[in-house]
Amino acid sequence: MLWILSDILSLMQYLTVLKDEPERICLTTCPGCGRSGLWRHGCYPRKADRSCVVTGASLNPILIQRFYCRFCRKTCSVLPECIPPRRWYLWEVQQAVFLLWLSGMRIYSIAKKSAPSRHTISRWVNRFKEQFHLHKDALCNQFVDLGRTVDFKDFWQTFLKEKLLSHGMRICHAAGLVVP
Repeated sequence: MLWILSDILSLMQYLTVLKDEPERICLTTCPGCGRSGLWRHGCYPRKADRSCVVTGASLNPILIQRFYCRFCRKTCSVLPECIPPRRWYLWEVQQAVFLLWLSGMRIYSIAKKSAPSRHTISRWVNRFKEQFHLHKDALCNQFVDLGRTVDFKDFWQTFLKEKLLSHGMRICHAAGLVVP
């Protein structure tokens, strides 16, 4: 299981919260069964910082906290909002790439400017297209004005003008949807 903490928008902010306010990362109830009394179950390292790999100024490894529920016997990982589940690149990288694609830039040109490959970028775009109607429904429940958009590009351009992709994907994840 996975839980995404809201309003932790950078790796530096997450490391600061982990050091200064560790109680903020603790879950009060189990996401699976809803009962309280979770136990800390250690952490695992994650290589989430891909921005400074070449220079050696990387923040890696980022320690992701885990909790264990003694009632349903499941573990739960707690991710900050800035780190997508099961992805190499942070949401801010995906948002920058997605905005370039939405503005009309070709995938090949985007890949020349950014770290992700053409294959990765096209996979991201295709997953957003495949799950568009589900994501649109979940996000329109929170932001009613998005219902006025006409199509895929208009919807995401309107959303990303005012909100972060990480925020939208956290809302979709909380609604039980698979995030791309």
